[in-house]
Amino acid sequence: MKKKSMLLLLTAILLIGGIEKAVGQTKGYNKALTQDQIQEDVGILVKTLQSNHPGLYDYQTEDDFAQVVKTLEAEAKMAETILDEYKVVSRLVSSVSDAHTYAMNPCYSDILRNELLFPIIPTINNNQMEIDGKRVQSINGHTEEDILQHLQSFGNSDGNAIPYKNAFIEMEFPIKYFTFLDASASFEIVFEDGETKRLEGKSYFAEGLRKKSEKSFKIEKNTATLKIPSWEDATASSFNNDLSEMAEKSELGAFISESLAKAIEAKVGHLVVDLRGNTGGKSGPAAILLSHLINRLFKYYKEIKVVSDKFPTKEYVTNKDVVAMYESEQAKSLIEEIDGAFYFKDFVLPEIAPNPKQFLGTVDLLVDKYSLSVSTDVVAILQKNREVNIKGEEMGGSLEHYCAGTYIYLQLPNSGIEISVPLQRLKY
Repeated sequence: MKKKSMLLLLTAILLIGGIEKAVGQTKGYNKALTQDQIQEDVGILVKTLQSNHPGLYDYQTEDDFAQVVKTLEAEAKMAETILDEYKVVSRLVSSVSDAHTYAMNPCYSDILRNELLFPIIPTINNNQMEIDGKRVQSINGHTEEDILQHLQSFGNSDGNAIPYKNAFIEMEFPIKYFTFLDASASFEIVFEDGETKRLEGKSYFAEGLRKKSEKSFKIEKNTATLKIPSWEDATASSFNNDLSEMAEKSELGAFISESLAKAIEAKVGHLVVDLRGNTGGKSGPAAILLSHLINRLFKYYKEIKVVSDKFPTKEYVTNKDVVAMYESEQAKSLIEEIDGAFYFKDFVLPEIAPNPKQFLGTVDLLVDKYSLSVSTDVVAILQKNREVNIKGEEMGGSLEHYCAGTYIYLQLPNSGIEISVPLQRLKY
C-alpha cells in the first residue's frame, strides 16, 4: 500500500468525532406506522447492535440485552406513530450504556417549529432540578424525581452514568419533556418552598436550545487559563497524524500551541485547562495539548477493538462509504484477530513524542457532567503520565474505555429514525 493512501485510510478510521450528529429533519411525528413496520425497524436495530457495536456487552450480559429486547418488543406493540417508535428505540439504545450510541429525534426541527415548549432551561446538579436558584418540586403534577427518572430512561451515557444523562436533559429540557413526558403548552411549577408559578409555553425555533461558548486563553499573575469548550475542528484530524503540521494548519491546534507557548514564555507556574461543557470532537488537537504537557513518549490509546468487519444491515446505513472502507482489503490489513476478537494492529497506534516546548508547572483540569469523549481522553492520558489535579463535578465519560472512532448511521426504513452506532472500542 502506498504511504499516502495508508495515511488517508488511517485518518478516516481513527477520526474520533464528537458525540452528536445533526438531528433529523423529517416532518410528521404523528404519522401512523403499522405494527409490522415498527417491529421490522426494531428488529433491524437489534441486529445492527449485535453485529457491529463493539461494546454492547460492556455493561450488560447477553442475557440482559435479550431481556431488554423482549420487554421493548412488547412495548412496541402499543406504538402507533413515528414518535412512539422513537421512544421505544431510545429506550433500547439507552440500555447499551454508551454515550456515543444514540437515536436522533426525526422530528426535532418539526417540534421546534410547531410547538410551544417549556419556557425555561432548568439547571440539574446532583440529581436535583432548579429554576432561578429554587428547587423544583413538580411540573404539571409530575414530581422532580419522576421527571428525572423518566427522562433518564431514554438517555444515553457511558456505563449508565447519571450526570451525563442529566447534562443532556438540562441542555434540551423543553424538547425532551415534550417528547417523552408531557406535550402540554402551559405549565404549573411548584417549588420546594411551596411557591407556585404558572407559565405559558414558548417557541425555540428562532433561537434554538443550545448555547455555545468560545475558546479563550488568559494569563493572570502566575496562572494561565485555557478554555476549550469543544474539540470540534473541521481543519484538524486524528491523534495519529503529523501533530506539528496540525499545530500550524488547524485552527484549534494552532490556538492550543500558541497558548502553551505564551504560558511557557511568561514562565507561569500553574496551568488551568477548562474542559467544562466539552463533549468531544477531534482527537488531533487534544494530542497536541498532551504533547506539551507530557515529557516522554506516550500512547494515546492502548488498544482499539472492532467487533466485526461484516455489516448485515448495510442496506439501511446512510454513510455507506464507511462500510465500504471497513470491508476493503486495505482496512483489513490494519486489523488482526486475537482470540476471536478483532483489534487494530499496534502500528496504527503510534507513540506520541513530547513537544520540545514543555509546560512543567502544575496542571488543573476543570471538568463537569458534560465532559466526555476526547475530554476524557485528556484526563485519562494525563493521569497515566504525570501529576494532574482534577477539579469540578463528576465527569460524563469513562476513564477506562469507551466506544467511538468511526460510526455508521443506521436509518430505520419505515420511521426514518437514524441511530449513531460507533464501530471502535477505545481503551487507554
